[in-house]
Amino acid sequence: MSFSIEVPGAATPLSFQELCRTLQFAYSNDNSERQSATQQLESWHSDPAYYPNLQSVFLDKQIPHPVRLLAIIELKNGVDRHWRKYAPDFTIPSDSKQVIRDRLFQGTVGEQDSQLARHNALVVAKIVRIDYPHEWASPFTELKALLTRTKDGDQHELSGVLIILLHIVKELGTARLLRSQTALQKIAPELVYTLREVYDGPSGAWIEFLQNSQDEINGNAADTLLSTIENTLNAIKILRRLLIFGYTQPHKDSSVKEIWSLSQGHLGKLLSLIDSGSPKVAGYTSLLGKHLLQLTKLHLNMAEQHPAAFASLPNSLDIARAYWNFAAKFAEGFKDSVGLRQEHSQAEESEARAKGLVLEELALKGLLLMRACSRMVHYPQHSIRYRSKEAVNEDAQAIDVVKNNLLTNDLVIQMVQVIITGFFIFRKADLDAWQEEPQEWEEREGGQGNAWEWEVRPCAEQLFLDLLTRYKDLLLQPLLSYFTTTQHEQEDIVAKEAVYTAMDLAAAVVHKEFDFDSLLKTTIAGDAQYTGQLCQVLRRRIAILLSHWVPVKIANDNRPLVYEIFQHFLDPDNSCNDIVVRITAARHFKAITDDLGFDGEQFSPYAEAVLTRLLGLLGEVDVDETKLAILETIRSLIQRMGQPVTYFADRVMGPLPDIWQSAGDLNFMMKQSVLAIMQALVMSMATESPRYQPMILPLIAEATQEDTPMYLYLIDEALDLWNHMLYWNPPPLSPGMLSLVDTAIKELAKQNDHVVMLTGILSSYIMLAPETLLGDQYRGPIFSALCSSLGTKSRETIGVATRCASDLIRLSNELGGSAGLRLVAQDMIRTGFMTRMLEDIHDAFEAHKTSGPKRRQSRVSGITLSDYFEVLSRVAVIDPAVFVEMLASLGPLDQVWVWLHAEWFGSLDTTAHIGQRKLSLLALTRLIELPQPMQDIVLHSLQDYFSMWVDVFAQVLDREDKIGNDELVLTEEPEPAEWDTPKDVRERSLFATDPVKRVQSLPFVKERLNSLVQRVGGDQAFQEYWAVNVDSEVLDSFKMIVSLSATPGGGF
Repeated sequence: MSFSIEVPGAATPLSFQELCRTLQFAYSNDNSERQSATQQLESWHSDPAYYPNLQSVFLDKQIPHPVRLLAIIELKNGVDRHWRKYAPDFTIPSDSKQVIRDRLFQGTVGEQDSQLARHNALVVAKIVRIDYPHEWASPFTELKALLTRTKDGDQHELSGVLIILLHIVKELGTARLLRSQTALQKIAPELVYTLREVYDGPSGAWIEFLQNSQDEINGNAADTLLSTIENTLNAIKILRRLLIFGYTQPHKDSSVKEIWSLSQGHLGKLLSLIDSGSPKVAGYTSLLGKHLLQLTKLHLNMAEQHPAAFASLPNSLDIARAYWNFAAKFAEGFKDSVGLRQEHSQAEESEARAKGLVLEELALKGLLLMRACSRMVHYPQHSIRYRSKEAVNEDAQAIDVVKNNLLTNDLVIQMVQVIITGFFIFRKADLDAWQEEPQEWEEREGGQGNAWEWEVRPCAEQLFLDLLTRYKDLLLQPLLSYFTTTQHEQEDIVAKEAVYTAMDLAAAVVHKEFDFDSLLKTTIAGDAQYTGQLCQVLRRRIAILLSHWVPVKIANDNRPLVYEIFQHFLDPDNSCNDIVVRITAARHFKAITDDLGFDGEQFSPYAEAVLTRLLGLLGEVDVDETKLAILETIRSLIQRMGQPVTYFADRVMGPLPDIWQSAGDLNFMMKQSVLAIMQALVMSMATESPRYQPMILPLIAEATQEDTPMYLYLIDEALDLWNHMLYWNPPPLSPGMLSLVDTAIKELAKQNDHVVMLTGILSSYIMLAPETLLGDQYRGPIFSALCSSLGTKSRETIGVATRCASDLIRLSNELGGSAGLRLVAQDMIRTGFMTRMLEDIHDAFEAHKTSGPKRRQSRVSGITLSDYFEVLSRVAVIDPAVFVEMLASLGPLDQVWVWLHAEWFGSLDTTAHIGQRKLSLLALTRLIELPQPMQDIVLHSLQDYFSMWVDVFAQVLDREDKIGNDELVLTEEPEPAEWDTPKDVRERSLFATDPVKRVQSLPFVKERLNSLVQRVGGDQAFQEYWAVNVDSEVLDSFKMIVSLSATPGGGF
């Protein structure tokens, strides 16, 4: 029978039977049936009866398991999306919610299938988190009643109640809203009291039974025992979370104290059971271990989340000492342990291994607990919530008890000794894993991250570092004495590796007191050449040791020795350098190159060999994460070497295209690393880098193809590389580089997330290849793309777009004179660039006319207006006639000038950059040169002109110079800098010819003003008919500025 839906809008009416049928097809192996069923289910999402019917399907135990499972998953997803009162598209009606709530517990209590029971419990937890206590006030009351009824009855029903309660407490415990936290804290004491009864009696009974009974366990008795243990396990899981998340001061609650004391007794009993080796216990070792670890998590969580409460609860210090004693005992056999994260075959999954893992996990919790105790003393918690002074003092006193009675000097010294001599020992299990899967083991060890949370040795390292940091005065001398044992020739290699581990971790703390340079020359250099048994272990540790000490303290004359050691470790022809040693050296050499004291010239003698071996190592490595680490080391080395890398660049660049191709279509991280190395080469080689353009440009073109996965993941790196290549490309640009201009313009026109970088790339092209960019092929598309940038809300985007336009205007005149400028002006109008700017200026004019409650905000800011006027000024300064022609093409000149001049002159008061103000002065003053009708327009604006001249002169003229020289005018040519790029050179040349830097403003104004005076009939006519309209104070200020200068010229 086939199933299909004719059209999406014609959904089948919802019914219980139809829903069952659709759910059956939803897990069909036929893809078309599955898709049609999915569409049908989606069409029912907004039906009020859909979710109650899903629950009905789930609760019907006659229906096949897959259908019930799909029904409860659909219900859970619906609760996530539609249960909240303000769900975005559809909210489940209140009456439907009530139907679902009334039957929630049935889905877990009494359910035989554990998978279905857990899924239903998740639904219950999500609903309780949303509805309790306002919409659903009784869930905990009902659950307490169920607990009371089932605790001495059917263990299976009790299991269902506990599973529901566990998920609810998990959900509320992870909530960050104060409402959910408060709700849990209100109900916690009652739940703890009830759950203590559920846990205490049964757990004590089965522990005693396993300890004392001599009877064989089988049949129903075994099933009952298993159910009881599982139920008490769930009970302690719930209690642990309630004690941590349900109280702000758990140590003040009597039930918490009782459970705390009970946990101590059970911890010892469970550990004895696991350690007993009894055949009766053997089948329950894993379950007992889970129970034991829940108790350890309770103790650890209390110390981490409620340090003051931990210190105040009964016998907490004894618990901490017991944990440490166990960890110290475990350290004696740590070298033979299997490790928590080591993978083993099924043949090795023995009861002894299960027991070993439990004991190692317990040792880990002991180390974590001691670390928590150390941190609660030296890094006390701070809260923004108000607490009374008495409560703060009480907590401080409790913490002092831990400091004075637990972390004594003797215990601190003992912990450090045990850590170094026990937990820092390289284990046989590690060596076996090294030999079985060397690359996987190295990657796991090299990229541990937060491994201290789940592995013993990294945790011991963190505890060692914490203790050394806080107790340096106590531990320094014993530790320095311990370091000297590395100089003993008879020292065991495993012990020496442990000492080097301690030395490695202590680098940042003891570098001032320890002479590492002497040890490097006398001992480490020799150990690096050791070829005996376990030499690989020692070499790996030395590479790590140097990577941590060099950035902290190393004499400059010892750096070549460090480089020589790493070069030696990377040698593939040395039989002692297996793949782990070489990968470790490659990974950690990055720390050497990143050090501020790294000198490329000093490293040059070793560069060729090191780079060659790093690149060769890439071909041997199979693990992608390791390849990325090696590529990052290569990138860092190239970047830090600088110009000297040019001599070896061919060796580096040669393999990169092959690495790119070998990465395939989906390994984008590898390709990112290739682009990063290429960028480092370009930056280091500077103007020598263009010779690699035939290899680099195809990769950039490939990575910038939009609508491809590569574009999504590599566009940032590709644009960055492209930008740097342009920086260091002396003109003329190659055809290959120019072929990418179309891509830059098209991408810029789309105004995507990379618009600023693309505008920078386009700016580089404009500077380095202006003849090409101002050609007919590109000129119009460039202004169209820049016009798109003006429509964004990004201040940075608009700023770089207007700067590009200004550069194009200046370069068009430089290359083509007035004809070139006229072409650019026409394109600015034709593409809408000029129209967009003037529309924004007019909008600002209209907005500035409004006031009061109806005042309207301009769509562009004052800074953007200043940028717009800079573009207009560039045209007017070069050729005011072309500027007026542009304005006239957009409307009647006298009408355009009304709002344009109002905003232009008005913007000068808000323009912070003095160079922009002077540019506007030059541009507006050049308009005085023009004949009618512009002459009359200017004459009617003399008040604005004289005010502008006075204000700008006050800022740009040298007050101590009687001649009236302009301070912005260059007195000498700009000097080149050492690291100038070709683009910098071109920009400096353009900067030096800028009228703002070349034209003396006062003579410039006087010359054009006097010309205007003569054109209107002379000084007397000007004064009588036009100057009379200017404010006398402004006119007097202008005359005073002119009179103080010795600049020749009549009139003004």
